[in-house]
Amino acid sequence: MALEKTLAIFGYPLGHTMSPTMHNAAAEALGLPYHFLAFEVRPENIEAAFRGSLAMGFGGLCITIPHKLAIHDLVDELSEDARIMGAVNVVTFGTDGKTMGHNTDGIGWLRSLEEETGETPKDKRCMIIGAGGAARAVAIKLAQSGAAHIEIRNRTVEKAGALAQFIEKKIPGARTSSGGLDDISSAAADYEIIVNTTSQGMKGDPAQEAATPLDTKSIPEGAICTDAVYNPVDTTFLKGAKSRGARTVSGVGWFVNQGAAAWELWTGTKMPTDLIRNKVLEALGAV
Repeated sequence: MALEKTLAIFGYPLGHTMSPTMHNAAAEALGLPYHFLAFEVRPENIEAAFRGSLAMGFGGLCITIPHKLAIHDLVDELSEDARIMGAVNVVTFGTDGKTMGHNTDGIGWLRSLEEETGETPKDKRCMIIGAGGAARAVAIKLAQSGAAHIEIRNRTVEKAGALAQFIEKKIPGARTSSGGLDDISSAAADYEIIVNTTSQGMKGDPAQEAATPLDTKSIPEGAICTDAVYNPVDTTFLKGAKSRGARTVSGVGWFVNQGAAAWELWTGTKMPTDLIRNKVLEALGAV
């Protein structure tokens, strides 16, 4: 009998993660000898934890906040997306002991958009709210997919500007602009895809859960609105978008698709995403 392989997620804090639910359900459904664990790893311990996972023969890693940049600098090789994005959210261990960093955040978002709306970003005007790692991953995929324009809006204007410049440098021909949040309501009317990558709407603190990155009345009727937050499934932002007649894509699809891409990198098998999506929704109390 083959030894069970350990898969794990490293992050801090990590009380919110649904990754064990997703990957353990995949292992059970496919009858594969993997077990997924969550480890809260403080920033000062990330290198030791990473080296330890390699020494102990782990099957692969998920990396989340705040370790994506640190791991980027620790792996032996980088996939194309990880290199362009400058961040790693998945690590694979080769049989030769070499480690490779990947980034599945962008492809996970893009697949969820295409699956749930039948649309692509090509020739569309797009707005991203937030300027962190998730925003960077989405912006890269928008640019690679031929978006007509990418607007970055963030509380810190300088950070939004830096991300816009980063995208234009990494993807020749990308058209970007940036700004703060003061006039975001009036600016939103011009956009066909709006992506929230902030934590506004996330379950936990009541004020944060009730928050939305964009006033409901400012959401264009024909827009596609997507959210990085997946707990709750229907955030205040997405509820508002639905009330305006906009199409919505919850963070669950994004979460499952980025996980499915990671699962395939680790195991060489396809995750049964419809089944796993339902398992995640059940765990969230959404079905």
